[in-house]
Amino acid sequence: MNLEDLISIEKKSTKKFAAKSSSELLNKRRNNEVDQRMIDDEEIEYRLPFQRDRDRIIHSRAFRRLMHKTQIFNANKGDHYRNRLTHTLEVSQIARSISKNLGLNEELTEAIALGHDLGHTPFGHIGERTLHLLISGKIEDELNLNKSNHGGFKHNFQSLQIIDNIEKRTHKYKGLNLTLAVREGILKHTGSKIKIPKKNRSIDSNEKDNVEYNSLDLTDINIDKPSFTLEGQVVAISDEIAQCTHDLEDGIRAKIIRLSDIEDDKLVKLVCDKYKITLNKQLETVDIRNSLIRIMIGFLINDVCNTTEKNLKEKYNNEYPKFKNINDVFTEEVVEFSEEITKKHKELYNLITQLVIASQQVTQSDLKAEFIINKLFHGYFNHPQQLPDYILSRYYEKKGKKFNRIEIENSIENLQEDGQFIRLICDHIGSMTDQYAAREYKKLYEPEYY
Repeated sequence: MNLEDLISIEKKSTKKFAAKSSSELLNKRRNNEVDQRMIDDEEIEYRLPFQRDRDRIIHSRAFRRLMHKTQIFNANKGDHYRNRLTHTLEVSQIARSISKNLGLNEELTEAIALGHDLGHTPFGHIGERTLHLLISGKIEDELNLNKSNHGGFKHNFQSLQIIDNIEKRTHKYKGLNLTLAVREGILKHTGSKIKIPKKNRSIDSNEKDNVEYNSLDLTDINIDKPSFTLEGQVVAISDEIAQCTHDLEDGIRAKIIRLSDIEDDKLVKLVCDKYKITLNKQLETVDIRNSLIRIMIGFLINDVCNTTEKNLKEKYNNEYPKFKNINDVFTEEVVEFSEEITKKHKELYNLITQLVIASQQVTQSDLKAEFIINKLFHGYFNHPQQLPDYILSRYYEKKGKKFNRIEIENSIENLQEDGQFIRLICDHIGSMTDQYAAREYKKLYEPEYY
């Protein structure tokens, strides 16, 4: 069976709300690819466009690095806590379940889910916030950056930066050259703003926290709207379900959350009452997983599917809208929780944030991470020669110049005033794993004469 046969079968599918691989808009790539499906007269390409995107993401270096990036607790905490890779796989599993139930394109959903966090920093969200403060001029420090905004930093934009400009699969062009539907879904899995602590808002209280990357191609992408595919919206809400439930489980495992802390929560009580779950204080963590967490995930998935089906019937009369440009289709949120569960989910998430994210354990770990990232940034900014050759070469390639280490010493001030160089430092630090960032800090600041 060849590619044309697969597309023909897809067109005849009864999944009327599924994104179609045959859509010229959805499968549009930034660079034209030469069709090389024939080798020695043998057909070798048997994948639809979104399947190819999924495979490119899985085989990328950025995807492999996710296993060494913190979700909430770092690897030293224990073997059974989530990391950024296991979080990604859980989002993918939840999103596939919702897509299958709604009759959507599971390959597109999976590709978006697997790529949604490629741009996450080391040490979790504190790494993201620290880089944002540095590059957006919202932090007072010894660098001359406190009055310069170089666009900010947010992991969904950085995910697009990685798949478009940093990863490489061929010498002919930069990036993985993914389809528009996958790129748009990855960018839209979360918003374009980042929460900034009040203590860091002193630069300009009227300044917006929107993030802008001048290097990104946002053609046919409206950052102010939800994803224009249902599959993209599914991944966004699946990310919320995964975060809420696995942060709750990890918090209980870490003994930061006690069962008495959550037994009066409205969503927990609703699930426990509906499914006759008793929160016995003697339960082991594995029992919590097999009772409360497992059931809660299924409950939230079911609520999303029922609400979405209702929205599709009421707003679109169960008819897939024409899809010729980004203004034709889903310009509003269709995949969502019911009104009741939206409120209860938010309350539980806020409770988990209060108990876990603001806990002493996580706060101490975050402050160490903030210190390391600040020191790395300072080290590279003040002494660009400390950056690896391949990073500096990327900068000079953008400038159309040949990389020469000898000339760096005479051009440090010019580099420090160049927004592209500042972004380059953020790209480098943001791509690091926890371990690599810690090793780099030791190389830069700890003596080796012992």
